[in-house]
Amino acid sequence: MRRLLALIAIASSALGLVVATGTAGAAVRRDHPPTQITVIRPVNAAGFARPSFTVVGVTGSVDCSFADPSPGAVSPNIENCSPTAAGAFACWKAAAAHKVLCLRNVRARKLTRIHRMGAFAPTGLAPVLQRAPLAVALANGDYCTLRTGGTGAIRQGHPRWVETYFCNSGKFLWQRPATNHYGINEQFDAWIAVEAGASGPIFARYVLRAWFVGTYHGG
Repeated sequence: MRRLLALIAIASSALGLVVATGTAGAAVRRDHPPTQITVIRPVNAAGFARPSFTVVGVTGSVDCSFADPSPGAVSPNIENCSPTAAGAFACWKAAAAHKVLCLRNVRARKLTRIHRMGAFAPTGLAPVLQRAPLAVALANGDYCTLRTGGTGAIRQGHPRWVETYFCNSGKFLWQRPATNHYGINEQFDAWIAVEAGASGPIFARYVLRAWFVGTYHGG
Protein backbone atom coordinates (compact mmCIF):
# COMPACT_ATOMS: atom_id res chain seq x y z
CA MET A 1 0.00 0.00 0.00
CA ARG A 2 2.88 2.40 0.73
CA ARG A 3 4.18 1.72 -2.75
CA LEU A 4 0.72 2.45 -4.19
CA LEU A 5 0.50 5.78 -2.37
CA ALA A 6 4.01 6.69 -3.45
CA LEU A 7 3.18 5.97 -7.09
CA ILE A 8 -0.04 7.97 -6.83
CA ALA A 9 1.87 10.88 -5.35
CA ILE A 10 4.42 10.77 -8.18
CA ALA A 11 1.69 10.59 -10.84
CA SER A 12 -0.26 13.35 -9.13
CA SER A 13 2.74 15.64 -9.04
CA ALA A 14 3.37 15.09 -12.75
CA LEU A 15 -0.25 15.48 -13.83
CA GLY A 16 -1.52 18.00 -11.32
CA LEU A 17 -4.00 15.51 -9.86
CA VAL A 18 -5.67 16.35 -6.57
CA VAL A 19 -5.21 13.58 -3.95
CA ALA A 20 -5.43 13.37 -0.20
CA THR A 21 -2.25 13.68 1.86
CA GLY A 22 -1.28 13.50 5.52
CA THR A 23 -4.08 12.57 7.91
CA ALA A 24 -6.58 12.51 5.04
CA GLY A 25 -4.30 10.06 3.25
CA ALA A 26 -4.59 7.64 6.16
CA ALA A 27 -8.37 7.86 5.86
CA VAL A 28 -8.11 7.13 2.14
CA ARG A 29 -6.18 3.94 2.87
CA ARG A 30 -8.84 2.77 5.33
CA ASP A 31 -11.83 3.74 3.22
CA HIS A 32 -10.85 2.24 -0.13
CA PRO A 33 -10.83 -1.55 -0.22
CA PRO A 34 -10.10 -3.50 -3.41
CA THR A 35 -12.37 -2.63 -6.30
CA GLN A 36 -15.47 -4.82 -6.31
CA ILE A 37 -15.88 -6.52 -9.70
CA THR A 38 -19.43 -7.43 -10.72
CA VAL A 39 -20.18 -9.56 -13.79
CA ILE A 40 -23.75 -9.37 -15.11
CA ARG A 41 -24.86 -12.51 -16.99
CA PRO A 42 -28.31 -11.77 -18.45
CA VAL A 43 -28.34 -14.09 -21.49
CA ASN A 44 -27.55 -17.80 -21.85
CA ALA A 45 -25.50 -19.45 -24.57
CA ALA A 46 -28.65 -20.32 -26.55
CA GLY A 47 -29.63 -16.66 -26.77
CA PHE A 48 -32.46 -16.62 -24.23
CA ALA A 49 -32.79 -13.95 -21.57
CA ARG A 50 -32.71 -15.14 -17.98
CA PRO A 51 -36.15 -15.06 -16.30
CA SER A 52 -35.14 -12.25 -13.95
CA PHE A 53 -34.55 -9.87 -16.90
CA THR A 54 -37.24 -7.96 -18.77
CA VAL A 55 -36.90 -7.78 -22.56
CA VAL A 56 -38.07 -4.64 -24.34
CA GLY A 57 -38.22 -4.37 -28.13
CA VAL A 58 -37.18 -1.16 -29.88
CA THR A 59 -37.25 0.12 -33.44
CA GLY A 60 -34.14 0.35 -35.57
CA SER A 61 -31.44 -2.10 -36.59
CA VAL A 62 -27.83 -2.88 -35.73
CA ASP A 63 -24.95 -4.45 -37.60
CA CYS A 64 -23.01 -7.15 -35.72
CA SER A 65 -21.41 -8.75 -38.77
CA PHE A 66 -17.87 -7.71 -37.83
CA ALA A 67 -16.02 -9.18 -34.85
CA ASP A 68 -15.90 -6.22 -32.49
CA PRO A 69 -15.97 -7.56 -28.92
CA SER A 70 -17.50 -5.50 -26.17
CA PRO A 71 -14.64 -4.12 -24.06
CA GLY A 72 -16.55 -5.11 -20.92
CA ALA A 73 -17.13 -8.76 -21.94
CA VAL A 74 -15.59 -11.65 -20.01
CA SER A 75 -17.20 -14.23 -22.32
CA PRO A 76 -16.85 -14.62 -26.11
CA ASN A 77 -19.60 -13.70 -28.58
CA ILE A 78 -20.67 -10.51 -26.83
CA GLU A 79 -20.43 -7.78 -29.44
CA ASN A 80 -20.17 -4.05 -29.68
CA CYS A 81 -22.55 -3.59 -32.59
CA SER A 82 -22.99 -0.61 -34.88
CA PRO A 83 -24.16 2.15 -34.84
CA THR A 84 -23.03 3.45 -31.47
CA ALA A 85 -26.18 5.58 -31.23
CA ALA A 86 -28.15 2.34 -30.75
CA GLY A 87 -26.47 1.72 -27.40
CA ALA A 88 -25.48 -1.73 -28.64
CA PHE A 89 -22.14 -1.95 -26.83
CA ALA A 90 -22.86 -5.32 -25.18
CA CYS A 91 -25.05 -7.57 -27.34
CA TRP A 92 -25.71 -11.31 -27.55
CA LYS A 93 -27.11 -13.17 -30.56
CA ALA A 94 -30.74 -13.81 -29.63
CA ALA A 95 -32.54 -17.12 -30.02
CA ALA A 96 -35.12 -15.26 -32.12
CA ALA A 97 -34.09 -14.97 -35.77
CA HIS A 98 -32.37 -11.76 -36.83
CA LYS A 99 -32.37 -10.29 -33.32
CA VAL A 100 -29.83 -9.37 -30.68
CA LEU A 101 -30.29 -8.83 -26.96
CA CYS A 102 -28.34 -5.86 -25.63
CA LEU A 103 -27.64 -4.70 -22.10
CA ARG A 104 -27.60 -0.90 -22.03
CA ASN A 105 -27.65 -0.28 -18.29
CA VAL A 106 -25.70 -2.60 -15.99
CA ARG A 107 -27.77 -1.48 -12.98
CA ALA A 108 -31.15 -2.32 -14.55
CA ARG A 109 -32.42 -5.86 -15.09
CA LYS A 110 -33.61 -5.03 -18.56
CA LEU A 111 -32.47 -6.12 -22.02
CA THR A 112 -33.17 -4.39 -25.30
CA ARG A 113 -34.18 -6.57 -28.29
CA ILE A 114 -32.99 -5.04 -31.56
CA HIS A 115 -33.31 -6.20 -35.17
CA ARG A 116 -30.02 -7.49 -36.55
CA MET A 117 -28.89 -6.81 -40.10
CA GLY A 118 -26.80 -9.63 -41.56
CA ALA A 119 -24.88 -12.26 -39.64
CA PHE A 120 -23.69 -12.19 -36.05
CA ALA A 121 -19.92 -12.61 -36.28
CA PRO A 122 -18.24 -15.13 -33.95
CA THR A 123 -16.31 -12.88 -31.59
CA GLY A 124 -13.55 -13.53 -29.09
CA LEU A 125 -12.56 -11.33 -26.19
CA ALA A 126 -11.03 -7.89 -26.59
CA PRO A 127 -7.23 -7.83 -26.22
CA VAL A 128 -6.34 -7.77 -22.52
CA LEU A 129 -5.11 -4.18 -22.48
CA GLN A 130 -8.23 -2.99 -24.29
CA ARG A 131 -10.69 -4.51 -21.81
CA ALA A 132 -12.51 -2.15 -19.47
CA PRO A 133 -15.66 -2.09 -17.35
CA LEU A 134 -18.89 -0.90 -18.93
CA ALA A 135 -19.53 1.25 -15.87
CA VAL A 136 -17.81 2.22 -12.63
CA ALA A 137 -18.82 3.68 -9.28
CA LEU A 138 -16.22 6.08 -7.86
CA ALA A 139 -15.36 6.71 -4.23
CA ASN A 140 -16.68 10.29 -4.45
CA GLY A 141 -20.16 8.98 -5.34
CA ASP A 142 -20.00 9.50 -9.11
CA TYR A 143 -21.28 6.83 -11.48
CA CYS A 144 -19.63 6.71 -14.91
CA THR A 145 -20.53 4.78 -18.06
CA LEU A 146 -18.27 3.84 -20.95
CA ARG A 147 -18.35 6.09 -24.00
CA THR A 148 -18.38 3.83 -27.06
CA GLY A 149 -18.51 6.43 -29.81
CA GLY A 150 -19.47 9.92 -30.85
CA THR A 151 -17.59 13.15 -30.42
CA GLY A 152 -15.79 13.46 -27.11
CA ALA A 153 -14.66 16.45 -25.11
CA ILE A 154 -11.17 17.90 -25.44
CA ARG A 155 -9.28 18.41 -22.19
CA GLN A 156 -7.84 21.91 -21.84
CA GLY A 157 -4.06 21.69 -21.75
CA HIS A 158 -4.08 17.97 -22.59
CA PRO A 159 -5.29 17.66 -26.20
CA ARG A 160 -4.09 14.04 -26.45
CA TRP A 161 -6.22 12.83 -23.56
CA VAL A 162 -9.28 10.84 -24.66
CA GLU A 163 -12.62 11.07 -22.88
CA THR A 164 -13.65 7.48 -22.21
CA TYR A 165 -16.49 7.63 -19.63
CA PHE A 166 -19.42 9.96 -18.96
CA CYS A 167 -20.11 10.62 -15.27
CA ASN A 168 -23.40 11.64 -13.71
CA SER A 169 -21.68 14.67 -12.19
CA GLY A 170 -21.08 16.12 -15.66
CA LYS A 171 -17.37 15.27 -15.51
CA PHE A 172 -15.52 12.62 -17.52
CA LEU A 173 -12.96 9.89 -17.05
CA TRP A 174 -9.92 10.27 -19.27
CA GLN A 175 -7.41 7.98 -20.90
CA ARG A 176 -3.95 9.48 -21.07
CA PRO A 177 -1.45 8.54 -23.82
CA ALA A 178 0.30 5.19 -23.31
CA THR A 179 -2.26 3.97 -20.77
CA ASN A 180 -4.62 1.00 -21.11
CA HIS A 181 -8.08 -0.23 -20.06
CA TYR A 182 -9.71 2.98 -21.32
CA GLY A 183 -7.82 4.88 -18.65
CA ILE A 184 -8.79 2.69 -15.68
CA ASN A 185 -5.59 1.90 -13.77
CA GLU A 186 -5.97 -1.76 -12.80
CA GLN A 187 -2.39 -2.21 -11.59
CA PHE A 188 -3.41 -2.48 -7.94
CA ASP A 189 -6.33 -4.04 -6.09
CA ALA A 190 -7.97 -0.64 -5.66
CA TRP A 191 -8.32 0.69 -9.21
CA ILE A 192 -7.85 4.37 -9.96
CA ALA A 193 -9.29 6.65 -12.65
CA VAL A 194 -8.58 10.22 -13.71
CA GLU A 195 -11.72 12.38 -13.45
CA ALA A 196 -12.09 15.95 -14.69
CA GLY A 197 -14.18 18.26 -16.79
CA ALA A 198 -13.02 19.74 -20.06
CA SER A 199 -11.22 22.31 -17.88
CA GLY A 200 -10.65 22.91 -14.19
CA PRO A 201 -9.30 20.58 -11.49
CA ILE A 202 -8.13 17.04 -12.22
CA PHE A 203 -8.72 14.31 -9.65
CA ALA A 204 -7.40 10.81 -9.03
CA ARG A 205 -10.48 8.78 -8.02
CA TYR A 206 -10.68 5.35 -6.50
CA VAL A 207 -13.00 2.91 -8.29
CA LEU A 208 -15.22 1.25 -5.72
CA ARG A 209 -17.10 -1.01 -8.15
CA ALA A 210 -16.71 -2.04 -11.78
CA TRP A 211 -19.31 -3.78 -13.94
CA PHE A 212 -18.58 -6.33 -16.69
CA VAL A 213 -20.81 -8.69 -18.68
CA GLY A 214 -20.71 -12.39 -19.43
CA THR A 215 -22.83 -15.23 -20.77
CA TYR A 216 -24.87 -17.33 -18.34
CA HIS A 217 -23.95 -21.03 -18.32
CA GLY A 218 -25.95 -22.22 -15.31
CA GLY A 219 -28.98 -24.45 -15.24
